[in-house]
Amino acid sequence: MSKVDALPARSGIEMHPAILIGLLFAAAAALTFRHLSGYLPVNAWLPVLWRPEIDDPQQMLVHYTVFPRIAVALLAGAALGLAGAVCQQVLRNPLAEPTTLGVSNGAYLALAMTTLWAPSLLALGREWIALVGGFAAFLCVFGLTWKRALSPVVLVLAGLIVGYYCAVTTQALVLLNHDYLIGLFIWGAGYLNQQDWSNAAFLAPRFLISFALIAAMVRPLTLLGFDDETARNLGLGLTGARVCALGIAIALSASVVSVVGVLGFVGLTGPALAILAGARRFRDRLIWAPLCGAGLLWLADELVLLIPPGYREMPAGAATALIGAPMLLVLLPRLRSAAPVGNLTPSVPPRLDHPWRVILFGLALLLFVVWIALAVGVGAEGWSWSGLAGIQEFLPWRWPRVVSALAAGATLAVAGTLLQRMTGNPMAAPEVMGISYGAAMGVIVLLYLLPPTPAWRRLQAAGSGPSSCSGWFCCSVGGPNSVRSVCCWLVSP
Repeated sequence: MSKVDALPARSGIEMHPAILIGLLFAAAAALTFRHLSGYLPVNAWLPVLWRPEIDDPQQMLVHYTVFPRIAVALLAGAALGLAGAVCQQVLRNPLAEPTTLGVSNGAYLALAMTTLWAPSLLALGREWIALVGGFAAFLCVFGLTWKRALSPVVLVLAGLIVGYYCAVTTQALVLLNHDYLIGLFIWGAGYLNQQDWSNAAFLAPRFLISFALIAAMVRPLTLLGFDDETARNLGLGLTGARVCALGIAIALSASVVSVVGVLGFVGLTGPALAILAGARRFRDRLIWAPLCGAGLLWLADELVLLIPPGYREMPAGAATALIGAPMLLVLLPRLRSAAPVGNLTPSVPPRLDHPWRVILFGLALLLFVVWIALAVGVGAEGWSWSGLAGIQEFLPWRWPRVVSALAAGATLAVAGTLLQRMTGNPMAAPEVMGISYGAAMGVIVLLYLLPPTPAWRRLQAAGSGPSSCSGWFCCSVGGPNSVRSVCCWLVSP
């Protein structure tokens, strides 16, 4: 492969990265000027930044909340942009970022579990707990892909599986322990509210150290942009270079999660914008992607501050997702991976000699599970087993739920089979392609705008709007089926 082939395709909106980043910072600075002017006159900003007057509440508020919030937004955005650029270079995938590897969800799960079962460990600092959770998620992904020599596509897919499992587990813990985890749930959505300079002081050295380490690895990381065979011929140890670079990116991302929660799409959109603006070489993206991420997060946070105070509960993480998802829809068709990411050739399982045995065993197991669901119950005296005789007592109450569960499972299985058959992708499923989330979003919008509606209207809302857009987008994305699955996962509502 020639050097020209290794570069991303040119786009029709190309400009110098400095122009794009200048526009982002100019828009954010204009909104910041409007925000700060409501607190203090312009000539008082610099003195308040360095030495506020203790007896002036406005100066103390600006010094300990407004300025630290801007600093944390810039540092967190730059850190996520750097981590995203490294992950995309190592995995040769324009959709890769630490979130794709399950790091953010792993860190969030670790914080939730510690809050429930070992709250005394929070005295050590939640940043260390988040780091442990992030690295634990990465080690799970690492173990799942070790036999495949850390194949880029397999690594991303394993990261999605681990991240999804961590997210579902966290949601279950929050639902079961709402009173204890509601504060963590709100914070985990990505809030940039600050009360002092401690978070900025925590992020700044970690970003600088990570940037210096990545800058020292520019040559091996540049070679990772080529295919594996070319990189090996040039004397690069692929596994060691990937693990080292991904370790730095994961540590940086976990540090951000520990401070401000989960901020989606910044690590994905920042490097993508840098590429589209003309940063073709990794050396250039190493500079422009952090700046682009910083400008994006700063601008998103200033847009959140435009919301009236009574409705300002929207976290910055939700704002970055609302801005990043449409931007990804616009940018993705213009992007091409810096090198072929490869394709997963599904292995066709051998035909069973006696499939009827498996079918009979499955039916017997299903009947046994239904029997358990109808006969086992919990009451004032604890769990009880009613057996065959007591099923009639519970049948009127439980059979609708059992039948609904059977029908829902069978329907999803049929839908997954049809999608996998039509797309030729063994990973295709309604939830992976964003159809389930889009349908839920359509029903929520309908219930919010209209009074209680009949079932047929809810079905109509679920089958149109976001779910249709998700399906259309997943089918329109070019590239291997595995990359389509990753993309659909990221843009799900």
